[in-house]
Amino acid sequence: MTHIDRENLALIAMTEFDLTEPERQHLSECPECSLELIALQHTAHVGRSARSVQLVEPGDRVWAGIHAALGLSDAVAATPGRSGYEAADQSPAAVEPVETPAPVVEPVETPSATVTDIGSALRPLPRRRNWMPMAVAAGIAGLLGGLGGGIWWQSAQQQEPAPVLLAEAQLDPYPGWDATGSAYVAKTADGHREVVLDVTGVSADTDLREVWLIKTDASGLISIGLLDGESGRFAIPDGVDLSQYPLVDVSAEPDDGDPQHSGESILRGELRTA
Repeated sequence: MTHIDRENLALIAMTEFDLTEPERQHLSECPECSLELIALQHTAHVGRSARSVQLVEPGDRVWAGIHAALGLSDAVAATPGRSGYEAADQSPAAVEPVETPAPVVEPVETPSATVTDIGSALRPLPRRRNWMPMAVAAGIAGLLGGLGGGIWWQSAQQQEPAPVLLAEAQLDPYPGWDATGSAYVAKTADGHREVVLDVTGVSADTDLREVWLIKTDASGLISIGLLDGESGRFAIPDGVDLSQYPLVDVSAEPDDGDPQHSGESILRGELRTA
C-alpha cells in the first residue's frame, strides 16, 4: 500500500491542503495514515490555542537539532533568542534617528545569516518518503512560528514515537440522544494501552459522563474514567482482554456515589482490530 506523503499529511493537518478523493479514500482504509493525521491535527490545535499561554525559550540543543535536520549553514548555527526577534520587530518610526558621519570604509564580511539560509528554513521540504519523524516535524512547526513571532514551544524538545493503533470503533447514539462519536485504542510509548475518545452532543449541566469497556453479552463491564468535555484519553488496565471487552460505552451517571452503571447509555460502539 502506498501511504500519503508525510509532508502532505502535515499540510492537511494545518488546513493548507484539502483532501483529494484518493487521499480521502486512503485515510478511510489505512489506520497508520489516519492515526498520524489525528496526531498532527492535535499538534496544530495545541499550537493555535496557545496564544494565552506563557512560553519559554528552549535550550541550545533544540535549535541544534533543527539546524542539523534542515542542513543549514554554520552562519546560522547560533541559537536565535527572543530578544533578537523583539529588536527586529521594532518599526523604523519607533527608533530615534541618529545622525552619524558617513566615512568610506571597506566592506567587512560578517557571519550573519544569509537570505539563502533563512529561505532554506522556510521553503517546503523536498517530497520524499524518508521524512523526519512526527516529533521533529512538530519542532519545525515551532521554528516557523518562532521566525514569525519570536518564540516556539519548549515542548518541541519532547521526541516521542507515535502511538500504535490497535483497534477503533464508531460510536452510535442511544434513543433520546443526539450524539456522535468515535474511539480508538492505541499502544503508547511505554507499552500501555489507552482508549482515545472524541464525541459530540454529550455535554450537559447535570449528571456525569462515564466511559466503560463492556462484554458483548453485557455480563461484565469495566469503568475506565469520567469524560470531561467531548474528548479524552483513558488508560486500559493491564490484563484486560479487549476481545472479551470490545464495547466502548459512554453513560450518563447521577452524582450519587454509586459506582454501578446507571443503565442510561448515551453512545456505544464495538472495537474492531485495525
